[in-house]
Amino acid sequence: MAQPVVAIVGRPNVGKSSLFNLIAKERIAVVHDQPGVTRDRIYADVEWDDGHFTIVDTGGLDLDPEDHLIDNVQWQVEVALNEATVILFVVDAQTGIMPHDLLIADMLRKTDKEIFVVVNKADNARLETEGTEFYQLALGEPFFTSCAQNMGINVLLDEVVFAMPEAETENPDAVTEPIKIAIVGRPNAGKSSLINAILGEDRMIVDDRPGTTRDAVNIGFTHDTVPFELIDTAGMRRRTAINSELEQSTVQRAIRSIRKSDISWLVVDATREIAHQDKTIGSYIARQGKPCILAVNKWDLIAKDNSTFNQFVESIRRQMPQLFYVPMLFVSALTDLRVMKLLDLTLTIHREYSTSVSTHELNNLLAHLKNAHPPPRSGGVRPSLKYMTQIKTQPPTFLLFARHADKIQPHYEAYLMNGIREAFGFSGTPLRIYYRSANAKLAANSHNKRKEGDRRSAAARKRRT
Repeated sequence: MAQPVVAIVGRPNVGKSSLFNLIAKERIAVVHDQPGVTRDRIYADVEWDDGHFTIVDTGGLDLDPEDHLIDNVQWQVEVALNEATVILFVVDAQTGIMPHDLLIADMLRKTDKEIFVVVNKADNARLETEGTEFYQLALGEPFFTSCAQNMGINVLLDEVVFAMPEAETENPDAVTEPIKIAIVGRPNAGKSSLINAILGEDRMIVDDRPGTTRDAVNIGFTHDTVPFELIDTAGMRRRTAINSELEQSTVQRAIRSIRKSDISWLVVDATREIAHQDKTIGSYIARQGKPCILAVNKWDLIAKDNSTFNQFVESIRRQMPQLFYVPMLFVSALTDLRVMKLLDLTLTIHREYSTSVSTHELNNLLAHLKNAHPPPRSGGVRPSLKYMTQIKTQPPTFLLFARHADKIQPHYEAYLMNGIREAFGFSGTPLRIYYRSANAKLAANSHNKRKEGDRRSAAARKRRT
């Protein structure tokens, strides 16, 4: 049975995202004093006492009426209300009841959902005492909270769980951890459109102005019985182009999303040249040891002939050599071209990202590689490769024992990595090779042999006497 949904609604700047973060126990939603920061539905699974539910943050119900995004935001709120079991209607203790609070209350009274009025910013006893005016909303007894001081949240959650149908608050059966996909790229590359195409619904607000998505939005779903979690992130621009505190916050969240992900989709726009920021994001993904897919979006807008595909591939490979191992898919979120293949490829890459190769197989490969092409001399010394083992997965990491390991050149390391890929796959994932000098080990063995020889000689002399 699906978990019940708790939706947080209210006009802008009353503390909805702060409440969401406190309940989710993580800073997921961007908190900022600029009205209208939250535009998409943001979800998080919550466990409280014996209850399990999904909390959803929504956009404010009062944006600039001249902004055409308001229709999208209000539609997102309506969807959240329709899927909700419980609604948290957040108001502001410091401003008191505002006209839009009354309008929202009128709308909520028409629903058959369990509604809690959450009077936030009640930071002192006086505000709580004077808060009797919130009974005018005719939605039951208000709950006074302060997200800034973490006051009243526990009492609220106790009542929320109590209000849920008992069958839905039982602990759900354990399920496989979802594969987390961070969808990153420059603004307006089509990341949100790509998510909508995969989900088959307008879950994300799509707008042709850069910067529409501000939060990192986590969306769980299942494809071919495999659980996935998509993380849509704010578009990442060059640091010099980030001119607001809010955008700095959203870019940092995108970076954290890459760190927390199992795989990243780097979305580039086929109609635009590869930019410095595309390369920077790609390098960051590689440094973090995350597997990646290059999703070349808007492929439907490109005029093509027999050489177009190869020219694009060659150009992107030339400009992004740090992602030479990353597969490339040419997709269109608008026409659904190859969109679902992204998920199939993700599953394959994640499987190889988690693959462990036996030491026997690795050393058979190592013997073949060094016999075919011995490591070149450096400073008059030729490294001697002895032994290789895999020490971890995600990303696949190998330890190579060698004499004069410090003399192994970068191009020879690339040769070893390419040999590993050809033998065992590892498509889309970076590899790591660490070295340990065999010199000290050999010296220790020689020292031990000398000691054993001395001991035996002494024993022989003693027998002769």
